[in-house]
Amino acid sequence: MAIRKEKGIVIQSRDIGDSDRVISLAGETQSRMNFLSKGIRKSKRRAIITTEIGSLVELDYYDQPEKDWKSIKEVHLVNRYDDLKSDYLGTLFVLYLTELTSMIYPEGESHPFLFQLLLGSLDTCNEKGFQIQILPFFKLRALSHMGHFPSEFYCHTCGEEVLSKPAAYFSVADREFLCSDCHPIPKDHLPVLKLFHTMLSKKFSNVVGMFPRESEYRDGDLILNQFLRSLFGKELKSYFEFYKTIGYL
Repeated sequence: MAIRKEKGIVIQSRDIGDSDRVISLAGETQSRMNFLSKGIRKSKRRAIITTEIGSLVELDYYDQPEKDWKSIKEVHLVNRYDDLKSDYLGTLFVLYLTELTSMIYPEGESHPFLFQLLLGSLDTCNEKGFQIQILPFFKLRALSHMGHFPSEFYCHTCGEEVLSKPAAYFSVADREFLCSDCHPIPKDHLPVLKLFHTMLSKKFSNVVGMFPRESEYRDGDLILNQFLRSLFGKELKSYFEFYKTIGYL
């Protein structure tokens, strides 16, 4: 039986029986899959924090193609993100971001970009504290990478780029951009669409430097939350407590 390695961030964790735990990783190299840590909840030798949501771990596992999960041989904690998880808001943020990743990331598919995006978001907030601006940045990058959100900002009717128009609107229901030259738009999203366009091509630190106003990130996050509801037809379990805590509800 082959032994393989993987490094990843725990995005799901659930208990099985009296002592086992199954985790799911957003991994660096392999497809998303489930891993069984047998006896971890009663073990005095292995640290249970290696199965904690939001932990960055390295593991050796037995490759068992016939099973729905892989048995862990060894697992090592790389980063628990203690500074970020040291307060209530930081803990809620980790739970929200990992649940969001889990919803976007289909099992059996390989998306190393999502691992890198999640890793960078957790590293940044662990070092500098939670930043509101990371929410729309993470969502837009993830949704665009998965092919859910359009990455080219052209009007659905005239085909011209909406960023050069006097005003523009993103229709969540239709998932398309509309310019004010072609349509009477209910709200001008142009400042947010310019933010989105920059987010898709610049690093997070550069985006924050170019767009300093929090209101634009808040408006962008609202649009993306509406988009997520339209796309998946449900709300994240961690949504209400997290957004109540950051004052957006």
